[in-house]
Amino acid sequence: MVSGIDRNIGRIRETLERLSMSENTILIFASDHGMYYGERGLSDCWQLNEESIRIPLIIYDPRSDSSGIVREEMALNIDIGPTILDFCDVTIPSVIQGRTLRPLIDGSADEWRTSFFCEHLFDRHDIPKSEGVRTEHWKYIRYFEQNPIHEELYDLDSDPNESVNLASHMIFAEKLDEMRVQCDDLCHRAAIVSL
Repeated sequence: MVSGIDRNIGRIRETLERLSMSENTILIFASDHGMYYGERGLSDCWQLNEESIRIPLIIYDPRSDSSGIVREEMALNIDIGPTILDFCDVTIPSVIQGRTLRPLIDGSADEWRTSFFCEHLFDRHDIPKSEGVRTEHWKYIRYFEQNPIHEELYDLDSDPNESVNLASHMIFAEKLDEMRVQCDDLCHRAAIVSL
C-alpha cells in the first residue's frame, strides 16, 4: 500500500510539473483515522486508543522554506478544511470547528490547542460507544452506555502504549475528576457548535 501511495503522489507531482502548476500547488496528505493492524488484538479503527485516533499529516507548500520540519502540536482532521480556505484567502466561517494549520506551517503560532475531544458513536452491537479527551500528557476514555460507565485513564508520558488503566487507582482520583470535567466541557462545546 505504501509503495502505491508513493507512486501515485509521484504521478500527481509529475503532472503538476508538466502543467507548470507545481510552484503554486499545496499538497496535503492525510487520512480520516488511524488503523489497528493487530495491536491489542484488534483490527479496523473503532476504539479511542492512539493507534486509532492518530493520523498521518503532511503538508507541502512549495513557496515555504519549512520543508522537512516536524511539528508536535495537535493537528486534527477538522483542521484541513480551514487550512485549505486560509491558503486560498477565503474567510473561514465561524461555524467551522477546526482551525487553520497555517500558523504552524509558517512558524507564527503563539498558542495552540492542548487537548481535543474524540468520540465513537456508530451503532454497532459489538463495539460500545465511547467518548474521551486527549491532552498533551493524558488520555481519558469513557464507555457511557455501560452500566456502570467504564472509564480509562492513561498517563501518556509514562505509558505511551496505554497499557495500564489508572482510572481505578485512588492516587489518580483528582486527575480522573479533572479529565471527566474536561471531557464534559469539550463534548458540550462540540454539540453547541454542531447545532
